[in-house]
Amino acid sequence: MVILATSLPRLSHAYGDNIENNLYGVQKEYIAVVFKFGGIWVKTNVQHRKRYDGGKQRTVKVEKGELTISALREEICRICPWLKGHPYTLYYYIYGTSPKEYKEINSEVEETDFVKLSKDNLRAEIVITVQEVEEHDSNSNLMEVVSSENMVECSFNDVILNAPILCSKDIAVDTYFLDALSFKNALRSVAIRDNFGVRIKASDKKRVIATCSYQGYNWRIRASLCEDAHTFQVRRLDGVHTCPDINRAGNKLASSAWVANEIEEIVKRNPDIPPKDINNNLEKEYGLSLPYMKLWRSRKQALDNIFGSIDDNYKWVSTLQAELVGRNPGSHITYMYDSRDNSFQRFYVSFKVCVDGFKFGCRPLISLDACHLKSKHLGMLLSATSVDGYNGLFPLGFAVVETKSKNTWLWFLQNLGESIGTQIEPLAFISDMEKGLGDAIKEVYSTSEHIICIRHLWKNIKKKFHWKEGHKLQGLVWGAANAYTNIEYTNKLAELCVLHPNLHAYLMSLPYKWSRSQFKFGIYHNTNTNNFAESFNAWIVDAKNKPVVDLIDMIHGKLMEQRATRKITSSTWHREFVPHAEEYIREITTMKDHLLIRQSSYHRAEVESLHCRHIVDIETKECTCNVWQLTGLPCIHAIAFIGKKEHPLWHTYVNDYYYVYRYRLSYDGAIAMLPGKDQWQVVQDLVEVGAPNTSRPRGRPKRRRLPNFLEKERKVHKCSRCGLWGHHRSTCKNPLKNIIKETLQTQEGQSKRSKLPSRRTPTEIFEGDEYDFPYVEGL
Repeated sequence: MVILATSLPRLSHAYGDNIENNLYGVQKEYIAVVFKFGGIWVKTNVQHRKRYDGGKQRTVKVEKGELTISALREEICRICPWLKGHPYTLYYYIYGTSPKEYKEINSEVEETDFVKLSKDNLRAEIVITVQEVEEHDSNSNLMEVVSSENMVECSFNDVILNAPILCSKDIAVDTYFLDALSFKNALRSVAIRDNFGVRIKASDKKRVIATCSYQGYNWRIRASLCEDAHTFQVRRLDGVHTCPDINRAGNKLASSAWVANEIEEIVKRNPDIPPKDINNNLEKEYGLSLPYMKLWRSRKQALDNIFGSIDDNYKWVSTLQAELVGRNPGSHITYMYDSRDNSFQRFYVSFKVCVDGFKFGCRPLISLDACHLKSKHLGMLLSATSVDGYNGLFPLGFAVVETKSKNTWLWFLQNLGESIGTQIEPLAFISDMEKGLGDAIKEVYSTSEHIICIRHLWKNIKKKFHWKEGHKLQGLVWGAANAYTNIEYTNKLAELCVLHPNLHAYLMSLPYKWSRSQFKFGIYHNTNTNNFAESFNAWIVDAKNKPVVDLIDMIHGKLMEQRATRKITSSTWHREFVPHAEEYIREITTMKDHLLIRQSSYHRAEVESLHCRHIVDIETKECTCNVWQLTGLPCIHAIAFIGKKEHPLWHTYVNDYYYVYRYRLSYDGAIAMLPGKDQWQVVQDLVEVGAPNTSRPRGRPKRRRLPNFLEKERKVHKCSRCGLWGHHRSTCKNPLKNIIKETLQTQEGQSKRSKLPSRRTPTEIFEGDEYDFPYVEGL
């Protein structure tokens, strides 16, 4: 209710006799006035009577001749400044009633009765209560007393009062703080800003005393607990700081906890703010220059204060699984923990709408990949992604596991098999050369095809084999990988066998497929790289630093938004094909004029180019170049033959995967939304999962992936002697370049002379020039 801390000079806190002598020996009579506050009214058995129960009381002695209601109200307003703007009511106890009966003082008649009754007794009792007012009335009254910048919210038995607080730019007596920690943080902020040292001399539940850290200086501040049992008030402030300045860069007051408290707002807006930017803000406001690692630890502590600790995040694993399954019926979502200590191990997620979209609208090609997580307990994120008809990334499922091994890959593929099935024909997997992944695919999907990314294969070749003329090997290996026909593939390998027999033997011994000429028909995708898996890893890069629950929640939101966006985009397409198939047909039809066509029947023909001849069958949608069978789109030979017909129906020669209706089937259905953690339903009898046993090594973690030797770009120098690239001036053996120097005379304030037009005729310009035509696969 109301806190009484001090009194008027004529009010005494003594509890002795009620009769005292003054300086002249005249006796004075006093009355003990008991103020009660902070309690509640309780009904009694007697009708229309209530008992005041609980709370606290304060007793003061008042001279009987000086006892007036106005004097008591002035004392209450002076001691309790936060009561200004809050109407309160006084009740006095009617002496002699049992149980006690209280009467409200709301007019001059009640005031007179109270004074008369008190003069006849040695004790008076007053109860102070704060009236409940409407919200708009209380706000308007409060604004008249103190501005909103200097308000603090205090709770006294469910009644909201407001008292001025200490601004971080000032320290004064009779200012209030929410608790002792808030007072310490504000005091520390002022000390750091004004560049002086503070030492906490005493700190307990009821008081905080701080002094100057330099000996011999009398600066001292004291704050103590108020009657509400949690608010602190500055009671005393003695002295002025005259001590010498302290070193700001090594200021011990700027601890990690204090910095975390100061930067909570900016970290909440930007959780990935660099420590350098944090240091710039602190230097601008407080003149601090703190070490990098202290800023890094402070940012981590601020994140824990805002979003909770990382270890506590794992307690939501079982609740998250139940929430996702309940809101997405038919989805396969499961997790795994250590039965010995309930520590987290794995979590798998695959939504039913994604599985249905894969079966009805995506090509049967799945990319498998793994990426490292950057949170406190590390781990790996395994992912399975496919491609839709528009060559867009289509995630099927993902899992958080402890490490990358055959055991984890086998567990992931078994759960993937429960999601999409294991009897899909045809089906192909493409991946890097992960350890144990090939054996896991053979064990779960025995009839599927396993393709190795040629880029990662070439990286392994570079590590294992060293050759002076590596560019020749690269041309042969990549040529064999990009070959569509067995003849071209065999020829490249024959050249490679002559140049490097050991490499040829290594490639022939691989149990995986890496050349397009070896791919199974019916997949309708000619990719031999794992680029779309890398795109998925780049897509979720912001989630890698999150603990498991927040990571899954973020990926869930990305998937939900992606599906909604693509569904809305596809609703604006009014043609039969997806846009990239339309563009492909439009571009390739302009390149067929130089081909010679010899028709054998209505559906079959020979198509001859400058270097080869192929047979096209438009009824079976086949061409001996194999491009049509692998991609599902007509090759240039088929386009030339189809374009020769009078009214070609292009849509009859393109596979269904490139139709708009199949694309819309991929994104039919939506992933259910997920509310905040505070709204998740707590399921009984669920195991509370703890944090994993693994932990990140000490030191600042690396955010950027180190590029391998194939990704590092070698700097090419330009020779200043001959003007060519690839060598320095000191090793140049080329003849000097002919430099024609022109002196352009310009007058002050005039622009330079424009370049003269060429005097050569168009015939002379084009005579002898060579042009590079775009390469068309299959020619």
